[in-house]
Parts: sequence; C-alpha cells; structure tokens
Amino acid sequence: MSSDNSTSNNMREFTIPAAGGLAAVLHLPAGCGNGIAVVFCHGFRGSKEGGGRVLSVAAKVAELGFAALLFDFTPLGRLPEQVDELKTVVEYCRRNVSRRVILFGRSMGGSAALAVSAADRLIEGLCLWSAPHDLRETFRLSLGDKYHRLAAGGAITVADEFGVLNLTPDFLSDFDRFDLLACAGRLAGRPLLVVHGENDEIVPLRQAADLFAAAAEPKKIVVVPGGDHRFLSGHEQASAAVLAWLGDGFPRRPGP
Repeated sequence: MSSDNSTSNNMREFTIPAAGGLAAVLHLPAGCGNGIAVVFCHGFRGSKEGGGRVLSVAAKVAELGFAALLFDFTPLGRLPEQVDELKTVVEYCRRNVSRRVILFGRSMGGSAALAVSAADRLIEGLCLWSAPHDLRETFRLSLGDKYHRLAAGGAITVADEFGVLNLTPDFLSDFDRFDLLACAGRLAGRPLLVVHGENDEIVPLRQAADLFAAAAEPKKIVVVPGGDHRFLSGHEQASAAVLAWLGDGFPRRPGP
C-alpha cells in the first residue's frame, strides 16, 4: 500500500495513488475473513469518516469478516470525476485487498457507486444509502434559490456549516451524462440494498422508491422511520440494516 501509516493490527491509513492521491483507511477482519471487501463512498461534501459514525459502521463490517475500505474523493469533484476515482479505487482494492468487491455509497457517492456497478459486472453487490438518481432535484433542494442561477449558466458561491463552496454550471450539466435509473436496471443478478430516511429533506423518499423499482431482483429496501438525509435520526436502524444484509447475503465462497 502506498504511504502506509498503520494505526493498529486491524486498521491501516494510507494513500491510494490516483489523481493527487486519495486518503484511505482499511479495516481488516480478524483472521482470514470471508474474502470480500466493502468499499465505502461518501457524499458530496462528506468524508470517509462521516463524523466518526461511518468509521463505526466499517469496524462492525470488519467484525462480520469483511475488509472495509473507506476513502476520500477529491473535494468538490464533479460526478464524472468521482466515477473515475471510484473505478481506480476498486481496481486498487482488487490488486491489494480482495478481488471480490461490494460497494456502499452514501448520497452522491451512491450515485457514483451505482454508475460504476452498472458498468462493472464484477461488482458483487451494492448498498445505496440516502442516494439520489435525480441529482438536479437533489441540488435544487439543497441549494435553494442559488440553484436557479447555476442552472441558468451562472457561477455561485455558497457558505454553510461545511465551509465555502464554489460551483460552475458544468457541475450540473455533468449529471446529464448518467442515466442512473437505467444503471439500476443493469444490476440484475447482483444484490441491491436501498436504505433511505422517511423524512430525507435532500433526496426525497420517492427517488429511493424509483431506484428500487428500476432494479431487478435480488433487491431489498429499508425505509427508516423519521430518518433524515444524514441519518442524524435513525442511524442505528440504518446501520443494522446494512450489517444484516451483508451478513445474510454474502457467505464465503471458495476461491481467491
């Protein structure tokens, strides 16, 4: 692994050689594990740590026998850039961690994970957590009046709890390069889990229902009562759904 900074026997911090270098952390299962890696993809303005809560989920995933790889996308990257970076991370994982890969995508990271899974038939399963298929609607809801200026061809600056955000119109037009509902339809034969908050204010529950309807079996949807977009409410239930899906659906198989 590049720039390896081991923090414990079962957790390692390192840099994946892609773009300017992608910071990553790997949780390893005790013993030989089940031979499967789960790659976590964070949301647009998030991070691999997810405020510490996602690291907790990753540790529990490792307890189930999976390797859990979390990484940071290049900050404020457009969707095509995120898709390309995720492809690089998946190939890195296959060379260095496990050839068997499941993707776990949060919010816009779920959109990137969906696009990569549709194109890469070797991805064994996909979990979508608060993930949109209509990113224009998602950013209209999150940006408010400034969205219309962006959609009309202007640049905008947004200051919020995460810092200062500068966006140009191509950020939106890049979304049109991906038909994410069609991508869901190309997952046939591979398990899909959709986890969504009932009260998601950024990605309406309808979007999750649309993705679920577009996908073929095997598939499962879990709607968390009262859950918001970031699962500040309902995080334990959402996490439990992911852990149950992984534990029940991906037993160890012979082979590398």
